[in-house]
Parts: sequence; C-alpha cells; structure tokens
Amino acid sequence: MNRRDAMQRVAYLMGGALSAPTMIAILEGCKPTTATEAATSFALSTDYKGLVAEIAEIIIPKTTTPGAKEAGVGPFVEMMLKDCYKPSQQDHFVKGLDALEEESKKANGGKKFLESTPVQQTALLKKFEVMSNEEAKKIETAKKVLDAETGLPKENKGKEETPPTPFFKLMKELTLLGYFTSEIGCKQALAYVEVPGKYEGCVKMTPGQKAWAL
Repeated sequence: MNRRDAMQRVAYLMGGALSAPTMIAILEGCKPTTATEAATSFALSTDYKGLVAEIAEIIIPKTTTPGAKEAGVGPFVEMMLKDCYKPSQQDHFVKGLDALEEESKKANGGKKFLESTPVQQTALLKKFEVMSNEEAKKIETAKKVLDAETGLPKENKGKEETPPTPFFKLMKELTLLGYFTSEIGCKQALAYVEVPGKYEGCVKMTPGQKAWAL
C-alpha cells in the first residue's frame, strides 16, 4: 500500500472529522504538475515552516510516543497544500497564519507565536479553533437554501466555487492525516502488524489497546 492509499483509508475512517474540500483534495490531488505549475508552485516562508511545525506539535505533542515534529508533519502539511489544494485555499491558509501572528502580538505583548509561552500558544490556538468552527458553520449555512414547498434546507446548487476550509480546521485535519499515515504514527502511535494474518471479525480488546494501523 502506498502513502496515498493509506491517506484515503484514514480519511474514510475519520469520516465527519474531515471537511468535504479535504476529502476531495485527497482523492483528486497528487496529480503530476506541468512545468508551468511547478515554476509557480506554492511554498511557505522559512518562518511559517517553523510555525506550522510547532502548531502541529501542539496538536499532537510528544508523550510516550513521538510527536508531530518527529513524524515530519510540518513538511507534510506544506506538501499537501502545494500538491492537492487550489491557490484560493493556499492563500486562505497563509492568511490564517498571518492572523495568528497578529493576534499573538496583540495578546502577548508584541511577541510572535513562537516567542510566546506554551500556555499562551495553547490559549491562542483554542481561540482559533472556536473561530474556525464558527466559520465552518457559516459556510454550511450559506451552502443551503430553504425549499419553497417543504421549508426544509436543501443544497444550494447555485454556487460552483467551494469556500475554503477554515484555517485551523484544515491545519488539524492535515496534522492528523500526516501523523497517522507516517511510519512513526503507524508503528508507534497505533497497533501495527507488518504482515496481518487471517481475518478475525471479533477480537478482544486489552486494557490500553491502541487502534490498529491501516
């Protein structure tokens, strides 16, 4: 199984935890790029590479198992944005990083996110998570209109352009995907069997049992 296949399976298992645009990006992305596309490819600045890696580590910190940094989630997020998302989503993500830095300076005496304390960083990300959830709800509401006959919501087919996934929601989704499809995530954070045996439909779970790697 290649990495893309593993990503698809994790996406299906996570179900509602992934937004529709992310599901589409996974299933339709990773296509060869032309020379022109390669020349104008998306890339994060050096500062933002470090910022993304740190956010991922806060989402999945190192405990008894390696954290997101050791699993290489930061570069994975950038790769996914570059290879699988449209420029509108890429721009929206970078603007989210801009907003995070600005909010950090306002809330933490002029300090950038990486200069703030762990407590300040966590509080700021929680705030952005709430904002992302509210933004996601507004997007879902805007996508539906009321049926004239039933008064019930129906999908709004008039808009072709899908609104970008809220910044922090996408950051969490890609962090989870990157971590649990990495070698570290599969072998150390999950229960991994290199060569599975026969199919057993009912297996007793032991105390502290990890979820199985795909």
